[in-house]
Amino acid sequence: MKTKLAILALLCAVPIMAMGDLDELGTINAGDDELTRLGLIPQIIQTIDVLDVGLRQSDVVYSPTEVHGKITLSDVGSYKPLTNLVTDIEITGTNITLDLGGRTIVGTIDVSGSVVIIKNGAVLAPTPLNVELANRPAVKVQDSANSVLLKHFHVECYDSSLTGTLYELTMTDTVEETYSLVGTGTVFDSAPGRTAIEVSGTVVSLFDCSVSSGSAAHSTNSDADDGGHAVVIGDTANKVRLRDCIIITGNGGDSSSGTAGSGGDGIHIKDTANHIELDDCTIFETGSGGDGSTAGGNGGHGIQIASTAVDVGVHGCRIRNTGAGGAPGGAGGKAILDAVTTAGAYSIIFSNFAHNISNTIKFDLRGTGTEEGVASPNPPDGTVLNPYANVFVS
Repeated sequence: MKTKLAILALLCAVPIMAMGDLDELGTINAGDDELTRLGLIPQIIQTIDVLDVGLRQSDVVYSPTEVHGKITLSDVGSYKPLTNLVTDIEITGTNITLDLGGRTIVGTIDVSGSVVIIKNGAVLAPTPLNVELANRPAVKVQDSANSVLLKHFHVECYDSSLTGTLYELTMTDTVEETYSLVGTGTVFDSAPGRTAIEVSGTVVSLFDCSVSSGSAAHSTNSDADDGGHAVVIGDTANKVRLRDCIIITGNGGDSSSGTAGSGGDGIHIKDTANHIELDDCTIFETGSGGDGSTAGGNGGHGIQIASTAVDVGVHGCRIRNTGAGGAPGGAGGKAILDAVTTAGAYSIIFSNFAHNISNTIKFDLRGTGTEEGVASPNPPDGTVLNPYANVFVS
């Protein structure tokens, strides 16, 4: 019996950030007498050394369902790549630290465990090989995850594509795998931009991260898809904080036969997300809406809050350069669009600054459609503004 599966190999080279290689992990070489003098027990040092695990490309496990292979981290410990890795990483255990040490992971990271730290490196999500992968965030914190910290961390998504080099994978009864080139060309009708980070867990903190999502592919025979959001805070998210993050989002796709896609939002807070804090984040640019034959896509908002979200705080954020609407009829993106109208669940939005916002309504709070914030001269004059006011200059 033969099973056939089409796999798309991309026509683009993926650059990898190289920040130096370590042959081995650092160890303590002092003798036992010296360790005893310092009050350290050699057995303790050995135990710590065992838990500090180096990761190599040879640790990647490959299967027909894993495009880049996968490394699963399930045991307690600190893990450090010894080189840049091309792989997906799945963190399922408790008390796990992934210290990238300046390395880059070319692939995705999925966190379902608890008490997890990911820090000091980069994730580069390559162009998706199919629509299912385009819907997979570069980094996802699942609803089962608890107490997760991402810090000093860069996430970048490559744009989606409809074309590439097509290979065919054949699996036989003897579990042999063979590949053959079957041509090039258009593989999908449409493909969304990839979201950079999605958080659905409890007690999650993103600190000092830079985040860029992917643009959607253009379509010639269907409606186009939306660009990826930089950060999605899912409906089960509870007690999530973003602080001092830099954000850029992808464009919506064009469509020559239907409706175009909308640009990605900087931070998109969904459904029943609860107790969310956004502090001191800078959204430099959101995606533009695509052009369509029947309707243009909308530009991405800096921050969008769903009507059923609860207790969202946004303060000290700078939102710039929201995406323009596509032709015909697409609306420009707003700095902050807050749809919460339920007393007791109101968002708390103050002291935010907006510049170069493509929509005439800069801040749209509590679903009123009338809150624009306070206009400030540029450059500022002697006018004194309420320090809690949301301010814009264009």
